[in-house]
Amino acid sequence: MGCNYMMIFILAIMIIDLLIPFIIAIPYKGYSHSQTVMSVLGCKESPLGWVYNIWMIISGCVITLLGYTTFSIYSKSSSKLALILMILLVLYGIGDEVISGIFPVNEKKEEITVSSKIHGIGSVIGFIALQFAPLILAILEFKEEQILLGVSSIIFFVLSLIAFTFFIMGDKPKFKNTILALEGLWQRVLCLLMYTPFMIWIIARL
Repeated sequence: MGCNYMMIFILAIMIIDLLIPFIIAIPYKGYSHSQTVMSVLGCKESPLGWVYNIWMIISGCVITLLGYTTFSIYSKSSSKLALILMILLVLYGIGDEVISGIFPVNEKKEEITVSSKIHGIGSVIGFIALQFAPLILAILEFKEEQILLGVSSIIFFVLSLIAFTFFIMGDKPKFKNTILALEGLWQRVLCLLMYTPFMIWIIARL
């Protein structure tokens, strides 16, 4: 029962993590969900930036807890893969979320500071780590003969890989006036696609 409560807690945090940027942005005049990345919500110009930064730290710790939870469940069937999955989730939780919360970016990406540099490095490492987490989860699910869950995770991995590619391409000058330039949109789609396999996994285990 205790494990179920923890799973529900993690699931709730992940859902809130996807929704909270839309709430934080309400008083932030001029902020565009489609064009601006979520990290900007934590800048000093953001009216609720401090709230977003605190939330990032909390969410990052919970994602790290998710990593430990997956390891404890899968370590008996495949300790190496379970360890890899835990490391990927911890890298995302600490790198992209906790570090981002402690070291916010500036409103304008052209304004480079020590904080924004640390933020950028942490985000890159974290996002790349989370990108491959659903793939490892899928392999573990197949090993335990959870075929539907495995197929689902693979599908979301492929879709997130496409969204990640679009997100990276959107920063290139030649795609400036295309749909790929909507960095905020692709980042949100990417997060949804990377989170969903784990939310499905949690629901399946409740």
